[in-house]
Amino acid sequence: MLEQAEGWYAHIAESIEELRDEFRRMEAANATPTEFGLKVRSHPDTLIVTARNKMGSGRRLTISVSLAERFIETIALYRDAASMECNRIAAVGLAEEIRKAGLALEDTGGGRLAREVPASAIMEFLLRFRNHPMSTLTDTTPVRRYIEERLDSETSKWDVFYPGLVERSGHSLVTGLLGFDIVCQRRSPGSQSDSTTLRISERQRVASRGIEKYGLTKDQIFEAEERYLKREGLSSSGKAPNFPDWVYRAVRQKPLLVVHLLAIGKEDEDFSSADPVVAWSISFPMSSRDETKVEYVVNRQWLAERYGPADDEDEMAGDDD
Repeated sequence: MLEQAEGWYAHIAESIEELRDEFRRMEAANATPTEFGLKVRSHPDTLIVTARNKMGSGRRLTISVSLAERFIETIALYRDAASMECNRIAAVGLAEEIRKAGLALEDTGGGRLAREVPASAIMEFLLRFRNHPMSTLTDTTPVRRYIEERLDSETSKWDVFYPGLVERSGHSLVTGLLGFDIVCQRRSPGSQSDSTTLRISERQRVASRGIEKYGLTKDQIFEAEERYLKREGLSSSGKAPNFPDWVYRAVRQKPLLVVHLLAIGKEDEDFSSADPVVAWSISFPMSSRDETKVEYVVNRQWLAERYGPADDEDEMAGDDD
């Protein structure tokens, strides 16, 4: 199966799992869909709400970016040297702020974890990071606004995780950029990458499965997994299932920022003299606030790059907006 197709099927499976969980919550609350407000996860490439043939050269699209219980990540990056260096500086600055705050960077075996990181350090990292416009959900302006609106309760303290490989080879990219050694994860460039834009893999996924359990306590992990097993009618004594990350997100009390230092290229490449590429992911916990909407402006080129040329006949049945 092509990697891109695999990514789509994985996303569909996770969306179905989440929707089934929503139905169970609705049933437990003895509510109707109108009262409960069911939601279906949208893929980063399916944010469009207006038919392309009706957009003209550019049109303002209103899309929902409620980040409660959402996982977002930088699926596209600028490829120029200045932007890459800017993002490395942002990652270094965050690690320095963590040390200045007197917080430990625990060695988890699969990376380094800091707990109770103040939101100010996260906001500064996002401010410094150069986000690519093709990575819509990680546009730092609405993300920072979302965080600012919840500083009094939900986003004041963070977990920060720097993942790395456990094993290294002579061709591995090992960096001490952050003040400690990280064996960088390898990711392949997606086929839609070009001289200015780096797409992270065909699946447009940066993080590995299971990343969202970092920062949780053993009790929280046990609770999340037991709840999932019960809902699925599975036994904890049998073969351990591959738990989807949203089960951990559902018990998370603090948001998690994952800062990825990546080696971009084919598996057999020698990365030993390369510079790491910085990307990031955020796992947001449940929010007690109302959903927020923000607006993005996109043009035909943006649409063509993501979806191909517009087909007037195929899209005549689209939105009338």
